[in-house]
Amino acid sequence: MGAFPPAPVAQKLLARVAALALGGVLLHGLARFAYKGILYLRSPYSRDYGEGFVLTIVQFLDERGNYFMNMREYPFVHLNYPPVFPLLVWPFHHWLGPTLAVPRLLSLMATGGIVAVVYGLVRRLEGNRPFALAMAGIALCPWFLQTWAPLARVDMLAVFFSLFGLLAFVSGARLWAVFALFWLGFFTKQNALLAPAAVLLSLLSTSPWRRFVKAALGFTVPLALLFGGLTAATGGEAHRHLVTYTAAAHFDFSRLTEGYVELARVAWPLLGVIALAAVRHPRALASGPKAVMGIYWILNAFALVTIAKEGALHNYVIEPWLATVILAAIAMPPALDGLARGDLARVAALLVAALAAHYTKNWAHEVPRAIHRPHDQGYARLWDAVRDTEGPILSENLAALVVNGKPVLVEPFGLLSLSRAGLLRTRKVVRDCEAGRFRLVVLESLFERVPSLNECLVSRYRVVEEVPPYRLLRPMSAAEEP
Repeated sequence: MGAFPPAPVAQKLLARVAALALGGVLLHGLARFAYKGILYLRSPYSRDYGEGFVLTIVQFLDERGNYFMNMREYPFVHLNYPPVFPLLVWPFHHWLGPTLAVPRLLSLMATGGIVAVVYGLVRRLEGNRPFALAMAGIALCPWFLQTWAPLARVDMLAVFFSLFGLLAFVSGARLWAVFALFWLGFFTKQNALLAPAAVLLSLLSTSPWRRFVKAALGFTVPLALLFGGLTAATGGEAHRHLVTYTAAAHFDFSRLTEGYVELARVAWPLLGVIALAAVRHPRALASGPKAVMGIYWILNAFALVTIAKEGALHNYVIEPWLATVILAAIAMPPALDGLARGDLARVAALLVAALAAHYTKNWAHEVPRAIHRPHDQGYARLWDAVRDTEGPILSENLAALVVNGKPVLVEPFGLLSLSRAGLLRTRKVVRDCEAGRFRLVVLESLFERVPSLNECLVSRYRVVEEVPPYRLLRPMSAAEEP
C-alpha cells in the first residue's frame, strides 16, 4: 500500500500530466495553423475554393465602382457577397495590383480575432484565465476552421463580427455598438444573422417588452435602410444578387445530416459536457448573460441544415463549432462539479476535447498542391497558359484570370445554378463558344454540367493539356471539327 501515493497526490500528478499533454496538443494546433498561414501567404496560386470569386469582386469594384452586374450581357457573374470584405481589400488592389496575399492575410487576421474573442467571451462568462486560454486554443483546432482560415474568403471576417458583437453584448456595451458590429457582419456575409437574433431573443425573454421592441427596431430599421441604400445605388442589382439569385440555389436533401455528422465527430466531448450540464444543472445554462450563448448555439444547430444548399461546403460548420466551444466552456463547471477532486476532471475533459478537435480527420489538414508546392509546374503552367493567351478566356479558376490581368466573362457556379433556375440565359455564351470566340477554356466540372455549353465544348473544342484537376481546351480547327 505504501508504494502508491495518496489519492489527492495521485490526482494532482495526473492533472499535471494531462495539462502538459493538453498544452502539447494546443501548441501543435497553433503551429499547424501558423504553418498553413505561411504557406498560403507565400503561394501566388489558388485552387480557387471561392478565392477567385472575391478577387473578381475587387477587380470590378476597382474598374467599375460596382460589382453587381445585370447579367443580360457580359460579364455573366453572380457575385453574392456584400461589400465590407471587398472594400477592405480594394485599396491594396488599387495600390499593389491583383494579389491573393492581401485577402488571405485579412482572413488570417480575422481568425486571430475570432480566437481572441472566444477567449474574451469565456473569460467574461467564467472568469478563469487559463481555462479561457485553453478553450480559445481548442477553438482553433479543427481541420475545417484551419482549412478556411487562410483562404481569401469572407467567412472568417463575418464570424468575427458576429462573435465580437456577442462579446460586446455580454460585456454590457450599449446596444447601438453591439448592433453596429452585427451590421458589419451582415454586410460581410448576408446570412450572418444568428448572433443578432440570439441577442434579440435574449432581450425578449429577460426584458420588458417595450425594451425588446425598441431593440428590435433599433437593429432592423437601420439595417433595412442601409440595404435599401445599397440596392438603390446599384439600380436594384444588389437585391437581385444577394437575395433573389442566392435563394435560387437548390437544396440537396441527401446532405441534410452532413454538417451534424461533421460537428459531432469533432465536438463530441464538448457536446457531452453540454448534455451533462443540461441534466445536472439546467439553470446554469439559462440564467443571466450566459443565456444568450445557449440561444446562439440552438440557432446554429437549426441553421446547420443549410449545408445542404448547393455550393455550401464545410465552412458552414465553423460558426456552429465556435458556438459549441463557448457553450461548453459555460457548461463545464456545472457539468463536472463534484465528479473529481481538484482540476483533474476539467483538464481531462479539455484534453479529450482538444484531441478530438485537432486529430479527427487528420488527413484533411493537408493543403492543396498549389499551396504546398507553389513552384510545382502544374499550377505554374496553368498561370502561364492564362497569361499568354490573347483573347477571351472561359475559366473555372477565376483567380487565374484576375491575378493575370484577364477579364472575367463568366462565373461558373452562377452560370450553372441560375440557368437551372431560369434566371439566366446561356444562349450568348453558347453562341460565342460555337463561334470559337473563347481562345482558352479552363475546365474542371461546372461548365460540363450546363447541357448546352457542354455540347459545344465537346464538339468544338479539344483538350490540349491537363493540369489536374483542370483541363485546358482550345478551339478545334475546321479540319478537326466533326
